[in-house]
Amino acid sequence: MKTARAFLFLVIISTTTILIGTGTHAAADELDPLLRLLVAKGVITQEEAVSLQAESEAIEKAEAPASPAAETPPQAAEKSYPAWIDRFDAKGDIRLRYEGFSQDGSYDDDRRDRFRIRLRAGFEATVTDWMKVGLEMRNGDPSDPVSNNTSFDGGFQFKEFNLAEGYLQIRPNKRFGLIAGKFDAKKWWTVSDFQWDDDVTVEGLMTNFSLASGDGAFKSLDLVAYGFLIEEQKSSSDANLYGGQLRSAFRLGTSDSLKIGTGFDVWKNPQHIADLTASGNLKGNKITNFLDADGQLISNFEILNLFAEYKNTSNKRWPVKFTLFYYKNLGAKGIGADNDTGYYGRIQVGNYKKQWQMALRYTYYYSEPDALFYVFTQSDTARGSDAEAHRFDLRLGFIAKSYFNFTWYNTKPVYKEDKTINRWQLDYIVKF
Repeated sequence: MKTARAFLFLVIISTTTILIGTGTHAAADELDPLLRLLVAKGVITQEEAVSLQAESEAIEKAEAPASPAAETPPQAAEKSYPAWIDRFDAKGDIRLRYEGFSQDGSYDDDRRDRFRIRLRAGFEATVTDWMKVGLEMRNGDPSDPVSNNTSFDGGFQFKEFNLAEGYLQIRPNKRFGLIAGKFDAKKWWTVSDFQWDDDVTVEGLMTNFSLASGDGAFKSLDLVAYGFLIEEQKSSSDANLYGGQLRSAFRLGTSDSLKIGTGFDVWKNPQHIADLTASGNLKGNKITNFLDADGQLISNFEILNLFAEYKNTSNKRWPVKFTLFYYKNLGAKGIGADNDTGYYGRIQVGNYKKQWQMALRYTYYYSEPDALFYVFTQSDTARGSDAEAHRFDLRLGFIAKSYFNFTWYNTKPVYKEDKTINRWQLDYIVKF
């Protein structure tokens, strides 16, 4: 009898194991067919069968893997922040710089060194699918429009942080765009850093009209028009700038492209700006245009410029770009009429966007004294106009969105004999 009982218990255990393995589910009053058969044969009682089935189901539930929760689609997932935050895009960068100068007789040991920082931080917010607003803050002297640098000196004094951009931008369609306020115009027009320093943010209004486009060799034709407000006067006409550019782009095969264009700028009442510089209220570039005995500008400034840019990207590691500008001041007068022409040329080879990749660049600047209006031109040449300069750059990509940059300037005047200035800079730039 004991042997039979042991055999029956083995059968019951085996049955329970099978139930667990197959995942069979039943209510407590619905016995497994095998248990019903054992009850019918009188091997076990009804109560014992119910108890064994309940125990088997409990073990099965305990050992069965939990059902994976249904994945919530990303678009249906509840966000932990307000939806309006998605409309904001942050932008900015920080640049740490060592800078050295060399000019015979100008500094102790004919040399000067300094360390500087530039910090730019802001955002752009999408209001609608055709309207954006932007704001950016930058460090630097607020009275110097051509430099956002702050030197590490002054006994740990706090550094100034100023409004550099505040603008409204609209693009209702692909053919028209407008930006107004205080803004960085680099994405809207084609200029050299000789004509307009990279740190300048203009104030006024700028528009872009797409006139034509094509899928073949001809790519696009557009018109840029702008008006900038520079100095308001209570008792006389204001100082403003009005201008425009006509630009065209071409495809020259699969890896070559060409852009050409012309522009024209008219400076209204530039003497008001020169007076600000002479009084010390406007810092940055010194006046390098011709002045008469009373400190008045001899020339007007109505500047024609022609430009061209050629790119070859057949070698992704070493793309090549050539850029040329020609300047002619049609408003030059007197001695300025004989000194009214400028040139700019740049060649760049390489791509520094990836880690340990590099780009090499050479730039040539040439401006006679009245070819360009001095005030917003390249500040690192140390001369607003009346300059002949050579610039060499080496850029090396580093981690994430950062790179090293070494720059050397060699500058001398065009009109007057003066000592040559050498200036070198070592930068580390991180974008965020």
